[in-house]
Amino acid sequence: MPDLILLRHAAAKPAAAGATDFERPLSGRGRAAAARAAQRLRGSGGAIDRLLYSPARRTQETAGILARELALGEDALLAVPELYAASAAAIRAVVKNKRGTTAVLLVVGHNPGISDLGRELVRGLAPEGLSTAAFWRFSFDAENWPALTRGAVVAAGEPDQ
Repeated sequence: MPDLILLRHAAAKPAAAGATDFERPLSGRGRAAAARAAQRLRGSGGAIDRLLYSPARRTQETAGILARELALGEDALLAVPELYAASAAAIRAVVKNKRGTTAVLLVVGHNPGISDLGRELVRGLAPEGLSTAAFWRFSFDAENWPALTRGAVVAAGEPDQ
């Protein structure tokens, strides 16, 4: 049964003068929160096989901290340009196309897309969505990855805020 974990990047600094949103780095608080998220992920179920992330600096840094804390190899990580500021539909498309033979997939992305996809899969996520460095884990009833539909979700814990 495949698992999908949706994680919003950790807290970032405001954009510096002349810098773009894409270039925003994590704050000190964000780096610490990403490390704590890794600890919570470790206790939430099976080991992560693959980590897809937006190449924006804050998601890249979040993914790097998660990978280090969870001892993921380089071959498990993949920056996916389509995940930057992606809609729920775009995230679904990335998962369907980039998952490989993964049993447990972690996607690190941005709001509102990450939270919107969670809302589509299971009703009950707070209207404001996932906070920074928060995640939601879903299990699907399928031998292979389903089309990420609400009906395929057999288990979803409360969002780990």
